[in-house]
Amino acid sequence: MSDERSAARTKLDFVYQEVVGEVTALVTRIEDANKRLTAVGKKMDAAAVSIDKLPDRLQTALAASGKEISHDLAARAHDAVQASESHLAELARQSARYATIAHQSARRMALIALIVGSAAGSIGGLLAGVALGGHLG
Repeated sequence: MSDERSAARTKLDFVYQEVVGEVTALVTRIEDANKRLTAVGKKMDAAAVSIDKLPDRLQTALAASGKEISHDLAARAHDAVQASESHLAELARQSARYATIAHQSARRMALIALIVGSAAGSIGGLLAGVALGGHLG
């Protein structure tokens, strides 16, 4: 029974490690995207300073293209975050299912242990009564 418990625990540990590994990879990807967006923001700030020195017509054209790039980057970041979010939600659902299965297994094992313990106690009491009866009687 100890081997069953340790095997179940090992499987549960493996599932948790797998989920944690995938979550860590997703967090790393999100952090990388944030770093890239920060770098792009700094570059856009530097570009804005140089744009102020350009003629109005060129400045208008660059501002329009900057907005387009900004919207494109925002859309890509939004898509990446939504994909990560749906993947994390699926992992959370799977983890909840695995936890439910583990909890049910633990309850069943506890019930079996209670039944076996009760039976052993009853048999032990019966044998002790027979032994005392034989000894006293």
